[in-house]
Amino acid sequence: MENNDRPLIAVTLGDITGIGPEILVKIIVGGPPVNCRLLVLGDAGVLRASYEALNASFDLPVFQDIGEAAASRAPVAVLDTGQGGRELLALGRPHPDAGEMAAVALVRGVELASESRVDGLVFGPLVKESLHIGDKKYHDEGEIMKEVLQAPAMKAVARAGEVFRVTIAEHVPLRKVADFITRESVLDAIELLQDVLVSFGIKSPRLAVAALNPHAGEGGMVGREEIEQITPAIEQARAKGIDVSGPVPADTVYLRAFNGQFDGVVSLYHDQANIALKAASFGEIVILFVRSPVIITTPSHGPAYGKAGKGTADPNNLRAAIELAASLAGQKKIAETF
Repeated sequence: MENNDRPLIAVTLGDITGIGPEILVKIIVGGPPVNCRLLVLGDAGVLRASYEALNASFDLPVFQDIGEAAASRAPVAVLDTGQGGRELLALGRPHPDAGEMAAVALVRGVELASESRVDGLVFGPLVKESLHIGDKKYHDEGEIMKEVLQAPAMKAVARAGEVFRVTIAEHVPLRKVADFITRESVLDAIELLQDVLVSFGIKSPRLAVAALNPHAGEGGMVGREEIEQITPAIEQARAKGIDVSGPVPADTVYLRAFNGQFDGVVSLYHDQANIALKAASFGEIVILFVRSPVIITTPSHGPAYGKAGKGTADPNNLRAAIELAASLAGQKKIAETF
């Protein structure tokens, strides 16, 4: 396959105070995925400094114009955002300037994808604490993407090995989680996960819904959400022909999934999902944004400040995110030809 026939995947540096630039450089130097071309969105000076920090030679073509960059036959090219920031590289702590650079680069990547100038976007690890553009502070990266794409139904789905998960109450205080667990939200999450698994070629997905309370509520003794909200939603999903079990106690649902009993799990809040997934598959989890008009993925880890500037960060999670975006973009290109 010629270079220009491969999907063009934009990749941001993420928050440059952490490991984002380092892991991207390691992927490029070590040999980027062969199923795509990469377009690095970031400050060229920061990228060069990242190469220098790893004693690597910078030899990538740098462009200021997206048309010229997209037309390049190079397997990896740089679209220089001209943001500066070399002094913040691997700082190892949040900085407002770095947060704004990361947010602006994310917006640019989403815009390029929505304009079909690139075939997909992978954004490097961010820190929510410092995400802002001007005076506008963002709760998380999802808020930025929804604003640019005007796609309020977007949802993050994680893939860890062969197991997928969707979370209902993603970034909310623990004391408010129960307010998000309704019949409607549980049914919507079940249907979303079913659609995602079918799109990945699983013809008859086996789903599970995690319980909210210990021991699935003990028949109402330690909470009634399972009785009043979760079980009715599961019954509705079954009536629609979806193979879904639950509510399954949260302390065993992922063990059963990784043992092959379930293809996907509906989790009710952030740590209920992530503690289990990261204990089993840390460094392998890719986040895919679904119900989005464009292909967007990201690694599951953050900026890892403790490793910033040490040259020891593992790039494989970012590589997996790039490979997934490229695979989905390639499938989309094939579908569009028929």
